[in-house]
Amino acid sequence: MSKAEVRTIRVAAVQMESKNGLIDTNLQHATQLVDQAAQKKAKLILLPEFMPTGYIFTKSIWDGAEPTKGPTVQWLCENSHRLGVWLGTSFLEADGEDFFNIFVLMTPQGKEAGRVRKQRPAAFEAYFTKGDSGPHVIDTEFGKIGVGICLENQLAYIPHMMHRQSVDLMLMPHSAPTPRHGLFFRQKQVEYYNNTLRQLAARYASLLGVPVVMVNKSGSWKTPLPGLPFGQNSTFPGLSTIADSDGTVKAQLGSEEGVIVEDVTLDPSCKRHEPPQCYGRWAWKGPWWRNIVPLLEAMGGLWYSISSQRKRRAREISSLGTRT
Repeated sequence: MSKAEVRTIRVAAVQMESKNGLIDTNLQHATQLVDQAAQKKAKLILLPEFMPTGYIFTKSIWDGAEPTKGPTVQWLCENSHRLGVWLGTSFLEADGEDFFNIFVLMTPQGKEAGRVRKQRPAAFEAYFTKGDSGPHVIDTEFGKIGVGICLENQLAYIPHMMHRQSVDLMLMPHSAPTPRHGLFFRQKQVEYYNNTLRQLAARYASLLGVPVVMVNKSGSWKTPLPGLPFGQNSTFPGLSTIADSDGTVKAQLGSEEGVIVEDVTLDPSCKRHEPPQCYGRWAWKGPWWRNIVPLLEAMGGLWYSISSQRKRRAREISSLGTRT
């Protein structure tokens, strides 16, 4: 292997709070944090899942949806070009009669490098968004970037896909709140949940032999469904992490809002040749209560498929992007 094959890139994770449905407010706030990352010489900047959308388990989440090339795509285009950086986040996209959780990455020239739609809406998300089994890898000038969105990263198909396509770098945008204590989640379960997030980037870096950037939201979180294990009095735990290709954690945040910037190495010789070992649906062994999630997703998918209100609302929003 020649030295030319080994590259270093300066990456950033922007951990922030976002308000439900307040797209312009969230984008303005993100601009300040992205500027901080650029001032620290970051060349690739990752923001959380649903950064401009917020996160809520009711039909009101659709009010925060955007056309395919709406405000968030325009913001990504303008700021990536202004700062000369690769810039990515996910938002709620209305396309035709459907809503998708879509990640968009922009080049330093303000051009779209690629899009990734979440394949498996997680738990209650399935009531309000549709999955798409499209590509999860974006080709760039410095290699293949794999993208896993939130809970996807705990499912077996993501590590297998990333290994099969031999990605050079992996991005993991999250909007993952901490479950509140209650019937299903005791202290032990909450600790397991947070530890999974805390170890996620390093686990994937060791599993694949590539650098990983994981970013999550911070701040309080409320959704008007008090009977759920998420919602009132819940918070986003943050724990955004940058891990290098050998599994070393180079930077990690706590629950506070902030920006971390680090150099990581893209070295083909570090990539793992053996396929990752997985456990059925899941990427690794875990507690029994995770198996409630597929049931919620099945029920949500059925409700979503027959919702006439969903179809009408998606058409209304997606049509905004086609007007001249």
